[in-house]
Amino acid sequence: MAEPAAISAEQMRLVLSVSRLLAVTADIDTLLRRIAEAATSLLNAERASIFVHDAATQQLWTRIALGADEIRVPQHAGIVGHVFKVNEALNIPDAYADERFNREIDRKSGFVTRNLLTTPMSDFNGKPIGVLQAINKCGGPFSVQDEALAQLLADQGGVAIQRYQLQQAAIQSVEMKREMELARKVQDRLIPEHPPHVAGLEAVGWTLPASITGGDCFDLWRLANGQLGIFLGDASGHGLAPALVVSQARTLIRALSEIDCNPQWLLSRVNARLVNDLEDSRFVTAFAGCLGADGVLSWWSAGHGPIFLRSSRDAPLQMLNPQSPPIGIDPDMGSEPPATAPLEIGGQLVVLSDGIFEAPDGKRDQYGVERVIELLDRCRHDTAAATLACIRKAMLDWQGGNEEPVDDQTVVIVQRTS
Repeated sequence: MAEPAAISAEQMRLVLSVSRLLAVTADIDTLLRRIAEAATSLLNAERASIFVHDAATQQLWTRIALGADEIRVPQHAGIVGHVFKVNEALNIPDAYADERFNREIDRKSGFVTRNLLTTPMSDFNGKPIGVLQAINKCGGPFSVQDEALAQLLADQGGVAIQRYQLQQAAIQSVEMKREMELARKVQDRLIPEHPPHVAGLEAVGWTLPASITGGDCFDLWRLANGQLGIFLGDASGHGLAPALVVSQARTLIRALSEIDCNPQWLLSRVNARLVNDLEDSRFVTAFAGCLGADGVLSWWSAGHGPIFLRSSRDAPLQMLNPQSPPIGIDPDMGSEPPATAPLEIGGQLVVLSDGIFEAPDGKRDQYGVERVIELLDRCRHDTAAATLACIRKAMLDWQGGNEEPVDDQTVVIVQRTS
C-alpha cells in the first residue's frame, strides 16, 4: 500500500482548530458541524455527514448532514451500517458499483453520488458510536492520505459524542460523586486492557490515581509499521480538569501517530494544540517513544524525567533527561530529530510519573530518584511484569501499606525479550 503524503501546514491547522473547539465548547451540534465542515475542506469533498447511533431505535441518523436532509437508516443497513458494524473505514471509488449503496436517496434528492469515504467514530473503548462520511472527492477517488485525515476527524467526533453523552449522564445525577465516577470510567477506558503484541518486546503499564480521577495517563499500542507506541503523560494537579487535559493529549497522540510516529513531531503537535488553551498554571509533562523488534528506541520527552534505560541486562542504568519544556509552556518546541537509543536482549525502558519519586513515607520523606535506581538495580534480571510488581510493592511498603497515594502514580516498562 502506498505511503500517505505528508500532512500540510494548512491541513494540520484545520485539524488543530477542530481539536481546540473540542476543548472550549460543549455544544455537540457546533462541534459536529465543524468536524463535517473540516472534512469537506480537508478531503476536498462536496458534502459530509455525521451519523450518530440511536440505541433506542437501533438506527443511524444524520445529526449533521451538509447539503442534505436528515437521513435515518437501520444500524446495520447500507454502507454506513456496514462501517458501523465492522468498525473499519471503507473507501469506495464508485458508489453505484457497490451493492450496499442506497440509490433511492440520490433518486429522491437529484444528487449524484460518485465516490464515498466512510469512517467509524469510536468511544474510548473502541466501540463505534457513529460514522463520518465524506461524499464526492473533487478530481477523483479518495486517497490513502484522505483516509488518515478522515480518521483524525472521526476520532475527534468520537471524543465529542462520548463527552456529550457523559455530560448528559452527569446532568441527570444529583451528586458530584456520580459525575466523578463517570469521568473515571471514561478515563479508565484510555488505559490499554491488554498490552499489544509486538514481536520481541514485553510491555506493561500501571496507574493509580490520587483521587477518583487522575492527571496521569499512559498508553501502549501497536503502530501501523509494526512498532510499539509508548506514551506517558502527567498533567499538573489531579482531579477532573487534569484528567480531561491528559486524556485529550493521549487521544491526539494516538490519532496523529497514524500519520507519523516521530515522537518529537507528535509531542510538538500536541503542544501546538494545548499551549493556547491551558491556564498559566497548567502544563503536561509527557514522554513518547516508538520501539521496534530491532531494539532501536526513538523517543522524546517534554519535561518528563528522568527516564531510565538499561541497554542490556548487565549494562548500567542510564538516566535520560527531557529535551524540551513541558507541553503548554512554550509554543515552539523546536524541530530537532528525536533521540535514539539501542535496546539489546534483556534491556529495559522504565518511565515513571513523579508520584513515584515524590511518594512520602510516614515522616514525609520522599522516595527519591536514588531509591528508584537502587530498586531497578535489584530487579535488573526480572521480566518487565516482575519489575512492575517490584515497584508496586516498594511503593506500598514505603507508604506504610497505604494504597491511596498523595499524587497519581504511573509506571510503564518495556523490555526486549528476543
